Amino acid sequence: MSSLEFEAYSGERFSFFQLIKEKRVKVEIPIIQRDYAQGRQSETEVRTAFLRALFDYLNEGEPFRDLDFIYGTVAYMEGGLSRFIPLDGQQRLTTLFLLHWYLAQIAGKFAYLREVLSLDGRSLFTYETRASSREFCNALIANDIECSDLQVVTDPNSLSKTIQDRGWFRLSWRNDPTILSMLTMLDAIHSRFAGCTEFFDKLVDLEYPVITFRFLNLDKFKLSDDLYIKMNARGKPLSDFENFKARLEKTIKSFQGEWPAYHLDFKHESVTGYEYFIHKIDTDWADLFWAYRDVSTDDNTYDDELMNFIALIIANFELLSSISDNAQPLKELLGVGGKVNRRTFFDYERLGYITQELIIELIKMFDTLHKGTLTAGRLTPYLEKNHYYNEEVTFKKVLANDTSYQEKLRFYALYAGITQDKSGIELLSWMRVIFNLTENTIINTSDDYHRALRSIRDLVSYEDSVIDLLKQDIQIRGFTEVQVFEEKVKAHLLKKSPEWEAAILKLESHPFFRGQIGFALKFSGIIKYYLDHKNTLWIDTESKFYERFSYYSIAASVLFSAIEKHSGSFDYAWERAVLTKGDYLTSTSANRYNLLSTRLYKNNIERDHSWRRLLRLFLTQSDNWESKQGYVKAVLDDPQFDVENVKDGLEKICQTALESSKIDDWRVLFISEPSLFGICNQGFIVKSYSEMILLHESQRNHRHSELFSKYLEIKLRKNNLDVTPFHRMKYFSVKSGAESAYLILEGALFSNWQYDLKVCYKKNSYQFLFYNAVDSSITIPDVLLPCLRELDFIPFDDFKGSRVDDVSGYSYMNAQIYSCDTPEEALIKILEFCALLRGISHL
Repeated sequence: MSSLEFEAYSGERFSFFQLIKEKRVKVEIPIIQRDYAQGRQSETEVRTAFLRALFDYLNEGEPFRDLDFIYGTVAYMEGGLSRFIPLDGQQRLTTLFLLHWYLAQIAGKFAYLREVLSLDGRSLFTYETRASSREFCNALIANDIECSDLQVVTDPNSLSKTIQDRGWFRLSWRNDPTILSMLTMLDAIHSRFAGCTEFFDKLVDLEYPVITFRFLNLDKFKLSDDLYIKMNARGKPLSDFENFKARLEKTIKSFQGEWPAYHLDFKHESVTGYEYFIHKIDTDWADLFWAYRDVSTDDNTYDDELMNFIALIIANFELLSSISDNAQPLKELLGVGGKVNRRTFFDYERLGYITQELIIELIKMFDTLHKGTLTAGRLTPYLEKNHYYNEEVTFKKVLANDTSYQEKLRFYALYAGITQDKSGIELLSWMRVIFNLTENTIINTSDDYHRALRSIRDLVSYEDSVIDLLKQDIQIRGFTEVQVFEEKVKAHLLKKSPEWEAAILKLESHPFFRGQIGFALKFSGIIKYYLDHKNTLWIDTESKFYERFSYYSIAASVLFSAIEKHSGSFDYAWERAVLTKGDYLTSTSANRYNLLSTRLYKNNIERDHSWRRLLRLFLTQSDNWESKQGYVKAVLDDPQFDVENVKDGLEKICQTALESSKIDDWRVLFISEPSLFGICNQGFIVKSYSEMILLHESQRNHRHSELFSKYLEIKLRKNNLDVTPFHRMKYFSVKSGAESAYLILEGALFSNWQYDLKVCYKKNSYQFLFYNAVDSSITIPDVLLPCLRELDFIPFDDFKGSRVDDVSGYSYMNAQIYSCDTPEEALIKILEFCALLRGISHL
């Protein structure tokens, strides 16, 4: 019967069974309808009342008991069917569908019901809201449930538990609120209608059906989606994800281009991309994402997780489709810190991103992830456990939209490699190179990411193995040039022998070096040989390269394992030992340098100022950098360096240097006093001709101390030296470049007045200031003057050096001042001064 013939029956009374069997109608709940509400746990009262009414109607047996009007539209379908899309009546129709299914099961007449309510194995009652709801309806019609199969007959949830225990029930369906509501309703039906086998015939009687409703066709009003939602006042709007998926499926259905050959297990012939997508998104792919449903949010759905994943795939696809480095998608798709911007479907559509080519790529990614099977409901890894890439950890970060640029690149690279048929050892080798390149390249911006992404896309397209490509000296853009160069040198060594391969991979895997081992190649002479010969074809029996490389590998591994987390645990013995060879500090702006003594990630310290940075290869001539790396090598080559007892060996190097007196600059202070390093939380100091400042943080607008005066305080405290008659010793760090930090000894009492000794370091000399701490107009007592003269103090006004800074505005008109150059002189002067004052105070 055509849709026009069916319209003639608008307003007619008929049953659910008649609607499908006689009127040849497929009932399809539309996308804009709410989920099945009568089965919600919170709707117990509504559900109980409705089932009680249905039970009473069937028990009484009186025909034509109407359930009010059913509103909707009718559209003709191929094969003689009409599609009925209800506007109002969804809840009643769904409950009737479930009631028919249950009563047919217990009456032993399910084969008859299946014949009427299905076509080609698919249910003629279905939901367009979610593909999972459709698949569940199909599964119900396709499968019998014997009452004897119920897990626990007395359990009120025995029917739903039995259904969920069946092999055809997908775990991901538990994420569909409509399916959950259907299962709840089936338990309620089972509780109310158990044993009522005679009710089925009353329900499906074609001449005198008991339960009926009136039909009203509203097709002529051409209702919009908005009107559906407004009229369905008790419904709830679809979630953002449901709206996105529904519109995406409709768009996919509209594509007219050719699809790859997709196959579904239950179909002999290939299917379109649309058919494949709508089936997989609610079956296999849903099963995968269901296992990670609470990675991004704890709402027990995978909506946000799946949206984050799709957003990344779209972003990568569009970036790779763009030619310019400054492509528009960068601004649209990547946000602050590299997070992917999730857009609405209309945004993606407006920007022209929803294309058939994108969907083909998305399908490929879904299928590659799923791998045709899951392991305990989760990802089945392609790689054995390794140092370069953890598939599940990275996947979860992608779903949480919490990946760094480097992690996004590795995620793309893995599945790009897999789709290019890389597997086993070659796939692992590919991910090793990608890890080394991404880990040792600074990728801070979307432009950096774009260039690196394209580089990986280009590199993976070659047929040769990645090691062979590196040996061929292929050009690789988008990554740090020196790291690319290092990978090319290592590629030759990896192919040279199993021993070289094992040595290279072992050092690379050290958690401190993370793939960057150019220093060992350089120190052992390999880099020079490679630059001279463009290969590593030396004869091992005639060279010492392997022996030297092995030594530097072992020495560096032992050393940086010991100080991996913090040099402070080693008393900064490594930094101090390198200082014995020379000034290795890395520089930044405005005379600021870094001691490389911290592993903090704050302010990019670990990246910009670290031993890994200092040890990185350089391709352009730099005498300064060559010297600094040479100081590192000199420590490792020092006869006192001991791989068996690293700390003791380093301390011996420091002690020997101090005893030799060959070091006569600021380095002596750091070498002899480890605690100075600890003051610089981020490792920064200010070093110029006129001052040495220890920055407590990274800038001078935070607290900072002065090196020479701070060293003096540390020595006094550490050796517990007697500074009486002064009662207190304090060190004043400052926060402004206009101020000077200083050491002060306070509280010496003479002639009932308090006198202080202030010590600061300015213009390359110590300045001692002795003064009345209360009243600057009070002159120094006569009894103290001989002592001061004996120690070469002079009146402040006679001092020809710079005035001592003091922001407090205190006047030193009657103060006495002394100046000396070295810490040793300053320390001796303090002790002598205190001893003389003690002698006077005892008089």
